[in-house]
Amino acid sequence: MPHCIEGWLSQSRVIAALAALLMLSAFTDVARAQPAAVPNVAAVGPSVTCQPTSTTRPQPKLPIGFTEQILYAGCLTQPTAISFNGSKTRVFVAEKGGKVWNCDLATPTCTLFADLGSEVCNDADRGLLGLAVDPQNDGNVYVLYTTRPMTGACSGKVLTGGQLSLLTGSGETKILPPAGSTNQPWCFYYTSHSIGGLVFAADNKTLYVSAGDGASFEQVDYGQLDTACGDGTSVPQGAFRSQGTSPYYDGVILKVTNPGATTQSVAVVTNGLRNPFRFARLPGLTDELYIGNVGWNLWESIDHFTVAGQNFGWPCFEGWDPNNNFGAALQPAYQSTGYCGSVSPASVTKPFYAYAHTSYVTAEDSKGRTCGGKPSGLGPDQNGSVISAIGFTDGTSTTYPPAFNKALYFGDLLRKCIWTMQPPNNTPQTFARGLQGGPVDLKSGPDGDLFYVDLVTSTVRRFTHK
Repeated sequence: MPHCIEGWLSQSRVIAALAALLMLSAFTDVARAQPAAVPNVAAVGPSVTCQPTSTTRPQPKLPIGFTEQILYAGCLTQPTAISFNGSKTRVFVAEKGGKVWNCDLATPTCTLFADLGSEVCNDADRGLLGLAVDPQNDGNVYVLYTTRPMTGACSGKVLTGGQLSLLTGSGETKILPPAGSTNQPWCFYYTSHSIGGLVFAADNKTLYVSAGDGASFEQVDYGQLDTACGDGTSVPQGAFRSQGTSPYYDGVILKVTNPGATTQSVAVVTNGLRNPFRFARLPGLTDELYIGNVGWNLWESIDHFTVAGQNFGWPCFEGWDPNNNFGAALQPAYQSTGYCGSVSPASVTKPFYAYAHTSYVTAEDSKGRTCGGKPSGLGPDQNGSVISAIGFTDGTSTTYPPAFNKALYFGDLLRKCIWTMQPPNNTPQTFARGLQGGPVDLKSGPDGDLFYVDLVTSTVRRFTHK
């Protein structure tokens, strides 16, 4: 596999030593009815006691005054996402295998809120990946997961879909697609580029939902590799689904208005995304989104969504071109297929920020080669690159210095680093180097502090400042 992580963690072959902890790394006539079985969803379930909050040792390299704490350890298995309740006294934690925990931030004790294990396809980059607590009702928890195939095991190349659901104390309500529907909005055949994240809009009612392009991550895929999704035998398909060539919602971000209600509506607000595994909304009364778009051979990008209809160019464009005023760069492998003529440069929104697999993100990273490269000096991409987390601090901290308060943070699981910037400034500075594992979700929590989920060590962590 080339110098990248496909999807978000699909480089399992490269990081086999972590396999015990880490599974590395559309409406059509493909009718796959949802299973009738009701998963085990309970408001109060078994509780587990986590190890007491501790200070990470050794500490990652952080700005002066910051300390990393381990909030939950020894009680979770492959956590993927967190979401705080309205008062930020509790945090809900999703596990890749399908469990959702309701955790006390003071104890710490976690109580099982739901177990969707029988519903979730947990294989490679597939699983329960998206989580969002209703800002207006702590008892409503929205989840996004990869569904199991109709028959057979969930392993390798099998036909899977996606599911957006609402969890409450009384069970699971399937929203997109609804229970019993034969119309599947997403189609995924490969082990990566599946569903992604959930973010509430500024109105605290509307949901934004992301999903990958559903294409092969190992080679150019313009629809010539398979017909598993049944979205037509004509090309282009594959990665070109993100350009609207397919009835599936692959490679886009959706806006779901009034989710689950009879007045629910679903709209594509931005497309041309390869794998928008994580994205975040700018704090305040705005629906501006900053999207971590996982790249292929050359780039990792942050895309900035401001208005419906933006096209970020994949698979014809990826990253930016430093030699052309940092406009969107041509993706050579897909340009050579001959199907990119309909995707003009003028129609593509260039990335807000991008970093090359062959480069360090900041000059500081190269000191000691702690963001990607090892002391052998084989470069910043020696271990791979994947933009695996992105989030904001909300500006409520009374202890964070101004440069880190109401700031955008993004992390790379394989480079084991987190960087920060303050839009509209898109010049990053290094925030954390030498993490024990790597971030797959970044959220603002109590006291305005930054929290993150470490999938590699199965922990939830917090950065405090004195």
